Amino acid sequence: MLLSPQALPQVSTPPKTTVLYASQTGNGKKVAEQLFARLQAQGSEAVLFNLKDYRPQQLKQEERLITVISTHGNGEPPDDARVFFTFLQGVRVPRLEKLEYAVLALGDSSYEAFCQTGAVLDQRLAELGAKRLLARVDCDVDFASTAAEWQQHVAAKTPAANADHTIQLHLNPLISELAQATEYSAADPFQFELLSSIALTDNGSDKDVLHLELSLEGSGIQYQPGDILAVTVANPPELVAELLALSGVSGGTPVSLKGETCDLYTALRHKLEISGLTRRQLKAYAQQIGHPELLAAADDKSALQDWLYAADWADLLGEFPGKLDAQTLVGLLRPLQPRQYSIASSPAAHPDEVHLLVKRVEYGFHGRLHLGAASNWLARLQTGETAAVHLKSNPHFKLPSDPQAKIIMIGAGTGVAPFRSFLFEREVLGIRGNSWLFFGEQHFRSDFLYQAEWQQFLKTGVLERMDVAFSRDQAEKIYVQHRLLGAASEVYQWLRDGAHIYVCGDMRRMAKDVHQALVQIVAEQGGKTPQAAVEWLEQLIAERRYQRDVY
Repeated sequence: MLLSPQALPQVSTPPKTTVLYASQTGNGKKVAEQLFARLQAQGSEAVLFNLKDYRPQQLKQEERLITVISTHGNGEPPDDARVFFTFLQGVRVPRLEKLEYAVLALGDSSYEAFCQTGAVLDQRLAELGAKRLLARVDCDVDFASTAAEWQQHVAAKTPAANADHTIQLHLNPLISELAQATEYSAADPFQFELLSSIALTDNGSDKDVLHLELSLEGSGIQYQPGDILAVTVANPPELVAELLALSGVSGGTPVSLKGETCDLYTALRHKLEISGLTRRQLKAYAQQIGHPELLAAADDKSALQDWLYAADWADLLGEFPGKLDAQTLVGLLRPLQPRQYSIASSPAAHPDEVHLLVKRVEYGFHGRLHLGAASNWLARLQTGETAAVHLKSNPHFKLPSDPQAKIIMIGAGTGVAPFRSFLFEREVLGIRGNSWLFFGEQHFRSDFLYQAEWQQFLKTGVLERMDVAFSRDQAEKIYVQHRLLGAASEVYQWLRDGAHIYVCGDMRRMAKDVHQALVQIVAEQGGKTPQAAVEWLEQLIAERRYQRDVY
């Protein structure tokens, strides 16, 4: 007897899973690729996209969306996600009632807008009617274990396309470098040798800025102009001693860190961040010691901003004393992270070397001298001594694919480092002109970093034009954004001619002011409204013609 089609057993097909990612430094990409590989290994139907390659209009067709996204700058989406976010906030975005989704947000809790991009995405998808497959997970700088647990939960909720499929491959999602065993990382750094250290600021400067040349001979490390070198650091012993004295706990007390045991002194010196504070830590500490006034201040984003920017853990324990045991103290601290520096050299011009531009951080606060852990350690390093480094690619801060393209470079202080790399690279390639550098510092006589090299580049034509702003050499402070506005017509013409524009430096002030100056230039010179000027610059970002490396 033949069965009618209606009598045949119905087999439900699991929905296809679309994995999206956007990341400024590559961490989000790595996590998304790990998840995608895991889903493929268990037989689930899945696809993987960088958000810059994903058509937002496709959202209405999706049934399951998994997104890994970082927060860039002061709460902004990564450059690759800006078009997608604009679409989500627009009037053409569809209702998404048939969509289920999960969001993994990457961020750094030392910034006020911690994981804000992921939070905005999560809320917006819910507003459009989508259903959460999992609650949003926010990851701090030590994201690996949290991301691995999240990957496991996503995989468990993602059925295989074939119910009889047996998983033959078991992957550890934390191990992403098996195919790249020769790469160095924070866990397995390369020991570089210091070749030379040269002071670039003269006597009378308020700053101590050094040019360091490091040997990469035998490392196999390959980098590109615009990349970053991460330096493994230890906390100053003076700060560790002060923190131990204020806590009243012996440095020999054993503590547990991620299942491993060491003494408290070792943990504070080599494993945990004590030179900076986050608002989340402040809140957790206030709850721990039962301090309602401090807790109220921690909950108020406008309170204690300047204090948090300058304070360390010794300041906190000194000003708001409380009783903590050793394990509770280390539980409040974040892992000590390598310090990142923009590379100031070109691999073509400086083979087997990497150069750094380092400003030694030293300031007084609340009657104590505060020292930057990495900058002061690097400043004390002697020729021939070694230290641990690893390379971090910076895919969103690269020279144009067309070597002859015009470039406008804007940097203040040590933010000029990658532009030295750019110009040395163009010199080796034989490119002349089509380059414009804006540089800002405090004083011409004492703070003109790399002055002789810029003059040589101008003489040979590698650098076509240079505008400088020395803010303290006259009564009225002049910054790089003022020089941009003073050359508004030419800047706009360069952009109209296809120029790529680069900004490197302080996120809180310089980069924000430069961006506003660019909006003003585009609006006035292009006859646009301020909103249209913003959208024009957003298009440059989407085309990767406007790139920022801000911190």
